[in-house]
Amino acid sequence: MRILMLAALPLVAALALTPATSPAQVTISLHLGKPIVVHSYTQESYGDWQTSYRTWTPSTMYYYEGKWYSKQVKGSRAVALYRSREGQYFLPPRDEKWKDKDKRYNYKRRPSDDDYNHTEPSEGRGRGRGRGRP
Repeated sequence: MRILMLAALPLVAALALTPATSPAQVTISLHLGKPIVVHSYTQESYGDWQTSYRTWTPSTMYYYEGKWYSKQVKGSRAVALYRSREGQYFLPPRDEKWKDKDKRYNYKRRPSDDDYNHTEPSEGRGRGRGRGRP
């Protein structure tokens, strides 16, 4: 019995020394959910903005610790973007003529230059070909 206790001691010590998950990590994953893929706008993927922007749906995503989420949490930053008919999210065109063109879009939450560095490249498969969700 004494040998069994001595053999169990290193196991108990190893379990006691393993790092525990902090409550903040668990809370964040529960509140934020799965990160959203946000693409860069390209004419090949979403059409010419001057004629196609009316088919896009303005949306708000929240940027937090290098990822995009659909839910807001403390410390996240709201950014206005668009959702295509195929359900893909993308940042608006960077063309200066686009500014104030779409009255539905929240220009106060327009992406910063840095936000454009945190997108996935657009796939360029063309409009209306039944693209699936990313």
